[in-house]
This record gives sequence, structure tokens and C-alpha cells, in this order.
Amino acid sequence: MRVLLPALLLAPSLLFAQTPTTPPKAPAGSRSLATSGPQRFDRAFFAWEAGQYVEALQELKAILASPEASAWHGRIAELTGESWQTTELAKDARAPRWSPDGRHLSYEIGAPNARRIRIVRATSGFPVLLDAAGSSPSFAADGQSVAWIAPSANGRALVQWMPLRGGSTAGSAQDNIIRIPLDEPAAVSLTLIGRAPLRIAVIAGAAGDSTATLLLRDAATASGPWQRIGTSGAQPVEIVRSVNGERAIVLLGRRGAFARAIPGFAGLARSDAFAELSAADAALGPPRAGISPVLSHDGRALAWLEGDGTRTQVRALLGSASTGAAPIDVAVSMTPVQGLAIAPDGSRLAWSSMLREDWEILTAPTETSATPVRLTREIQHDILPQFLSPSRLLATIGEARHRRSQLYDVNTGVRTRLFHNNSVRTVAPEYEWVASPDGSRVAIVAERDGDTVTPHRHLFLVDLSATVSRDALVARVDSNLTAERARRVAASRMFAPIATAVRAATASVDVGRIYAHEKALFGFDSKHITQPGNAGAVDYLLNTYKSFGLAAHLQSFKTVAGRELDVANVVAVIPGTTNPELVYVVGAHFDSRAEGPGADDNTSGTAMILESARVLATRPQAATVMFVSFTGEEAGLRGAREFARRMKDSIRVVGALNNDMMGWANDQRMDNTIRYSNPGMRDVQHAAAMQFSGLITYDAFYYKSTDANALYDVWGDIIGGIGSYPILGNPHYHMPHDVLETINHQQLAETSRTTVATIMLLASSPSRLTGLSATGASASWNAAVERGPMRYLVRWGPANDPNKYSATVSTPRATLAGATSGWHVAVKAVNAKGLDGWDWARAIIE
Repeated sequence: MRVLLPALLLAPSLLFAQTPTTPPKAPAGSRSLATSGPQRFDRAFFAWEAGQYVEALQELKAILASPEASAWHGRIAELTGESWQTTELAKDARAPRWSPDGRHLSYEIGAPNARRIRIVRATSGFPVLLDAAGSSPSFAADGQSVAWIAPSANGRALVQWMPLRGGSTAGSAQDNIIRIPLDEPAAVSLTLIGRAPLRIAVIAGAAGDSTATLLLRDAATASGPWQRIGTSGAQPVEIVRSVNGERAIVLLGRRGAFARAIPGFAGLARSDAFAELSAADAALGPPRAGISPVLSHDGRALAWLEGDGTRTQVRALLGSASTGAAPIDVAVSMTPVQGLAIAPDGSRLAWSSMLREDWEILTAPTETSATPVRLTREIQHDILPQFLSPSRLLATIGEARHRRSQLYDVNTGVRTRLFHNNSVRTVAPEYEWVASPDGSRVAIVAERDGDTVTPHRHLFLVDLSATVSRDALVARVDSNLTAERARRVAASRMFAPIATAVRAATASVDVGRIYAHEKALFGFDSKHITQPGNAGAVDYLLNTYKSFGLAAHLQSFKTVAGRELDVANVVAVIPGTTNPELVYVVGAHFDSRAEGPGADDNTSGTAMILESARVLATRPQAATVMFVSFTGEEAGLRGAREFARRMKDSIRVVGALNNDMMGWANDQRMDNTIRYSNPGMRDVQHAAAMQFSGLITYDAFYYKSTDANALYDVWGDIIGGIGSYPILGNPHYHMPHDVLETINHQQLAETSRTTVATIMLLASSPSRLTGLSATGASASWNAAVERGPMRYLVRWGPANDPNKYSATVSTPRATLAGATSGWHVAVKAVNAKGLDGWDWARAIIE
């Protein structure tokens, strides 16, 4: 049996190499005088792994400036970001689709209720051939035409069809649109099938309908009737077509079912079926039990899954039943299976199987009783395989809200990252991956800027035939090195006035105490608001906060979850010494899902703020710090919303940290994500981690669907906090096996140090100023709310250079020399200790 060597077991200098060498290893920070490429890359790799990015980037820069640069180009490119050239095609785009000849690409833009289709020629500049209202575009098999569902007119759906001739421009192409009325009020999907004749297949009915209709007609003319295709009492859910258009399969099942993926055995009910749709005969063949059917590019090979609740069969049909071909049993799995994929030539299959707690990808040739080969061994979920060629597979790692795409060599198992944003700190969640028919390009929908809050997701094209250029790679390394050096300098300057006190506080963080809290909370089992463990956890938290000498109380309220429940947040307060009326909230939900104890989600965050409260209990800060253990997050943010509702008018919150899932580590690195709404707070947390902990921090603009959302709704853009990295990558997330032994307790200690340092800086510094306005050369703002003498830093300039001018003033007003309308102005306060405000107030000059 062929054995695949996992890439992660290779030495770093071999990690991406095709020709092995054996360089000596040197620890990060080594002062070895060796300067060869393998030795330099070895040092850079381990410095990178340790989060020592300045040292790593310096080594990489030296390699790129050496005669050995070309030999190490590929390895440096993948370590620092993308290996191939990537182009941004569109902002706020989704649902990319390739034409079968690879010459055109479609995508959708706009709000869900006002979707528009764009079709571009996949050449230099990507000229737009069509920009029209509609959805569900489908290209003909020869790539010469496209059809889509247009907005309903006069209460009836409308199909539009447009030729795509070689020399078409946007104007001339749209002049040839044929409009075909559909005698139905709505339609949800459209597929062009066959070649001669070319037919339009439509699933009619609105998305929420309990019934659906399969309709078929010739695409050549606007006249003629639609044929209603019977589906034997089942509901058409989706149409799967081979790239060459010669074969089409209709998925039959429950309306709205996600028929292309299987969450587990439950998805393999015997009622799930599919049937072949004949373009020539305008008829649907007999239904076949199974799910997740896939077709090779030429349509000659069909594969699907069958299951009976205890096992899953991977089956294939080489040819068609009408020619006498019989199904073959490729493999049988006793564990859940999902995401079946087939190679373009039909020679190989791939699927995800849950071998233990996480999904792994297996492959097998399309033959009877094949021996599956395990392709992945990542501790996170490996899912959504798709073949780019018989020997090259694309798949993704992670949870739905933060997946990362990877390429695999099917023969060797070597993995290569496909997409990145080429920056060190900001994460880039991905959501859609569509390969061109020849596998040379991949369209990806992602949030390359780390913005998971606004609805905009952007469309990128990765060209696997063009590696990133040397100039682009040098520029990437240089820009990241400059940014990391600046971050270190800013971090040191930011904390300098209180660094000694912060260092003493963070040194007192005790991993043993953290574990004791974790173990006690874990002992209550599920802490969901409907479970007895919730009340037990409340008592434990209240008594623990009080044991630190803090004023602690319950914020009790009633809620309904099947029955009326008495629940409570637990609140503990460290009064401020100078500005007690100003409050920083530090929160984490302590409840868990009903089905499990929630060791990571969120006993980890609860234990972390308990230790932070203990450390700071004897170290009061200038402003008040309020620790809040929220209940009911897993039942809809109930505790955080109740806290925000009740405290909105009774306390003055000037900053908040929300912490959720920070104890799981998927490798040797102790890392977490800063999940922020406020960039100033993000920078404070990076600085705190760099100077006072061993934590490596990344960031994402991220607060939706967490307790931070409830705080944001009331107090606005003043939220930070820490969560997992990779975001939600923990395969135990929301599962019964989210248990204590999956937690890295030292990582929690480092996160606690980061949080303690962050709280001390925030509560000792001026908060963000309010009331900033500027007209012409005059700016004014409200005086800082903190007591004591203040001065103010003022910066202003045009949008491309907003810090062009600066000044320091002692009163809340300034003259902006040379300013003009449309320029930017920013102001922050500096207190008597020399601590800057942790965020700028910003405005546009009128």
C-alpha cells in the first residue's frame, strides 16, 4: 500500500522542496555566522514559527538579496503568503462560475434581493461583457452562450439568453439578449445542458416553496413551450452537469436540502435520490438512491454515495446504465462521509471522512474495492475536495467562517497553501473556490482584509501558471519587515511609562490557578442555561470573585428556553482610583452548548478572566474595571444583551474586551486572534502580547454573533478581545468532545498575561476623545474625560497622507495650518504619565 509522507514531518528547508537537502538546524535568534541559503532559511523558518517575525523577515530579505535567491524563491513565497500571482477581480462579489472553455467568468454582486450578474472575459483586464440584474448564470458547454434568471416581470419569472462571440463587447453582446418568459412566479436555478440541441433546464419555485417544478426548453428561440418534467413525486433540488454538457443529473429530495454535502449519516436517508436528465429526449431517467453525485468532465464517469445509517458506500458508474454499465463499489466507510469529488478524467475519487473528531480527505482510484489512501492529517477539518487534475487536488482546512485553501499533490501528499493576504498579522477567511476547467486558475471569494463584519466579500483570481515575481516577493518581505519593526517600536513606546508595573503583574499569572478554574468549571458538565451545571457555575464564579476580595454580585434575570428560567450574569468590580466613573468591561461567557462541557467554548475564556481578576484585584487602575461572566451566549447572547440593556444608562463604558475560545492549539505555537471593532484597541493587544507574553497574535475585524455584538450595539466602536487562531478551527467546537484534555493551559496563561497588560494600559490611558469637528483651518473637540493635566496630539493631511502635519496643544482646539476641505484630522489626549490615548478621534475637515 502506498504511504504518503506528511509535509509537516519534513525539515523546514525541505518543507516545500522537490529536491531534498539536509541543512543543519539553528534555533531562532541564533548568532551563528553561517550564511548559506539552507542555514538562513532554517533560522528564518523557526523564527517565523516562534512569532519572531522581524528576525525571520531579516533572514528572508538577506536570502532574496543573495546569489541563492532563485533557489529559495518558492519556499519564501509560501512561508510569507502566496506562491502564485493573484488578481482582485471585484469587490463585494460571490458565486463565481467558469465557462467550460475557460474564456469567461461570471459572478454576482449586489444585495440578495437585488442581485446582478457580471460576465467578464478571462483575459488581461477582464473586460465586462454583461452587467445585468439576475442570478444563476449558466454557460453553454461550448462556451459560446450564457443564460440566467432575470427579475420577475408582471408576476412571472424571466429567462435571458445571450451569445458570447469572440469579438463581443459589453454593448454588442447585450444587444443580442433573447428574453424567454417562464410561466412561473419564480425560479431558483438554471442550467444549460446538451449541445445539439442546447436546452435550458430550470427549477421553478421560490426558495421557500414546499414544492418545485423541473422545466425544460430549447435555448435557440424565444418561442415555444416549456416542457414540464415529472420527478415521480420527489422535488428537484439541484442540477449537476458535466463540463462538456453531455450529461446532467437532477438531485431529488426535500426542498431547500443542502444536497451536495452530507453532515453525517443522517444525510444519507434512503429517500435521497438522483436521476439522469436527457437533453436529447427531454426526459428524466429512473431515480437512483444516493446523494452527492459528481460527474467527470466528459460525463463518462459518475460517482455518488449510498448509506444505510451505519456505513457509507462510495459507488461509481463508468459509462451509463443505458449502455449496460453496472455500478462498482469503490469503497465502504464505517465513519461519516461527505464532499465527494471526481477527477476530470474520472480516474480517481476523493472524499472527506470523519475518522475520529475531525474530517480527513481520502482518495482512491475509480475501481472495484479500491484501497483508499489518507491524504490529510491536519488536526482541523479537511473538507470540500475538488480535483484540478488527476494528480492535483484543492481542499480547504477549518470551519465555515474561516477556511483556508490548500493544494495537494495526490501522489506525494505534499501540501501547498493556495491563498493568503501576504501580511503577517491579519487573517483572510475564504468562502468559495471555483477552478477553471483546465485547473490552471482558481477564483476565490474571500475577505483578504480580515473584515468579517461588513457584508462585502471580494473575488480574487489565483493563476497557478504564474508564480509570484521576484520584485513582488521582495516588496512583500520589505513591507512586512517595515510593519513589524514599527509595531515593535510602537509597542515599546506605548507601554514605557507603566512597563515595570505591567511586567510585575503579568509575571504573577499562574498556570496552575488557571487549570484549577478550568477543572472546577469543567466538573459542572454542560453549563447551558437549560442544564443544572449553569447554576453551579454561577455559584462558583460568584464565590471565586469574592475570594479575590472583589465586590461581586449576581445580575439575575428571567428568560425562556422551553420553560421559564432564572439565570444570572456574574459581575465583579475593581473600582478606579482616579476616574472611577469610567468603566472598562472585561467579559467572557461561561455557559456552554447543551450537548457538552465546553472546555474551549468557553471555559477557557472564563478561566482567563478569573485569573486576570485575581492578578488585578490588588492592583487597581485609574479607571474602573468590571469583570462580567455572561450567561446564555449559546442561547442567543442573552446575558450580554441583558447586561447592556440594564447598564446602558447607569455606567459610562469607555472600552470593552470580550474573550471567547482561546485555549485550543493545533500545533506547537501559542497563538490567538484579536477580534476587534476598534483598531486602536487591536494595536494595544498586539503590543501587550509582544512585550509581556509568549502569545503570538493575529487580528480580524470580527464581533458579529458574539457577546461583543451586544456590547457594540449599545456602546459602539470600542470593542476588542481575544479568540481562537485559526478562528473557530477547533474540531471540537460545539461538540460533546470539547473536553479539558484538548486545552493548552500554558496558552491560556500567555493569553491571561496579554489581557492583564491590555487592561492596565487601557485603564491607565485617556480614552477616545469625543465631539471632534473641523471646518477650514479650525478644529475643536471635547476635553478628555479623565482627571489630571492633558495635552493633545493633532494630526492632519490629505487622504493619501493623513499624518502629513502634526501639532501638540494644551487646550481642546487647534489651528490646522494649510488644511483644506476633505482632509483628514485625528486627535488623541496624552496624560501626565505620558500615556497616549489608546485610539484617535477622527473626522473629515469640512
